Amino acid sequence: MNIRQTEILKVLEERRRVAISEIKSLFDVSEMTIRRDLTALEEMGYVTRIHGGVTAKNRLFLDSSFNQREKQQVEHKKSIARTAARMIEPGENVILDTGTTTLYIARELVRSNMTLTVATTSLAVASTLFNSTMDVLIFGGSLRREIPDLIGPLTEKNLLEFHADKLFMGCDGLVPDEGFYTSDLNISHIEEKMTRSADRVIVVTDSTKFGRKSFVKYADTDVVDTVITDNGVDRASVQVLRNRGVEVIIAAE
Repeated sequence: MNIRQTEILKVLEERRRVAISEIKSLFDVSEMTIRRDLTALEEMGYVTRIHGGVTAKNRLFLDSSFNQREKQQVEHKKSIARTAARMIEPGENVILDTGTTTLYIARELVRSNMTLTVATTSLAVASTLFNSTMDVLIFGGSLRREIPDLIGPLTEKNLLEFHADKLFMGCDGLVPDEGFYTSDLNISHIEEKMTRSADRVIVVTDSTKFGRKSFVKYADTDVVDTVITDNGVDRASVQVLRNRGVEVIIAAE
């Protein structure tokens, strides 16, 4: 499966049904190329071709679920999470977004027995922090079908009324001289509001996301203060980020 096919699946994970013309405009390739991609995805059992478009099969939601993504790059995510947790001071207000790496951060915080306030859109993060030493704030909103988090106008409004010392967020793609990407338009609105609510914006992401563009950019490079990643990152990308004023921390394995 190529990168574009993976991105098509991410769009379908959110939308379930998409027109070929829309996919073509999203990826700026020919209709013939998109049709070849969809044929390949249908042969793999992920989608069903319909007139003028494509729908997702249930298998897609099983294979691309939050739980499945949580199990990818596990050791890298754990080391990134340990590094991130050490940056948090007792008494701070912290936002954790809905990514799988931030879920690992939540687990590290539980082990720390630290006293602080954690705000999140992620029900998985909130559940992890239940009965811990932390005060937990869940931003209201609409519950998504496939991923246990909250989105929508109410979520965005509440985010802008909250102040955080630090924000920890993931990404689906990172182009060092351009910015940070997500595969989900709804999430991009949430992520953008989060960056406005925090004094320090910290992106936690494994090195496989570097050099990848996803569906929509949610933050320019200079919006982010720090990137925490693993030692698989290429040094050229690190240097570009540092030249743009972004602190880059390589997590120890």
